[in-house]
Amino acid sequence: MKKIILITLLIIAFSLNAEIINSAFVPKLLMPSIINMNNLTINHSMSFSSSISSNHQSAYESVYTNYLNYKFNSKLNLTIDLNFINYGSATYQSGIEFDSNHDNTSKVLPNFQLNYNPSENMSFTIEFRQFYSPFERNSLFN
Repeated sequence: MKKIILITLLIIAFSLNAEIINSAFVPKLLMPSIINMNNLTINHSMSFSSSISSNHQSAYESVYTNYLNYKFNSKLNLTIDLNFINYGSATYQSGIEFDSNHDNTSKVLPNFQLNYNPSENMSFTIEFRQFYSPFERNSLFN
């Protein structure tokens, strides 16, 4: 798990550093890079949800996901998803008054997938996924 996080952080650091260097210097002055930035795509998404139940309990959750995709060549690519999740609950009093239940929690759930397609009819995939269910926590649903 620590290796996955370290590799992901290194990829992010290289991508941020390469953009700064490429805008400041002429590419001929740079040493050859292991990572070709033209083969890297980065996308982001963010969501927020909240709910309240009839038993005066409320919950909230926010998720930020960073999607990284690196194409080594036409047959090999790596996809990394970094999910930053924050959630918690509160007790509803009246009007717009809420009391925190002091259960605010943050998690990072990394996922990765390595795809290799040596031919049209053959493919190999190595995948690691972590799933999170908001129904497992303290919650409104007990």
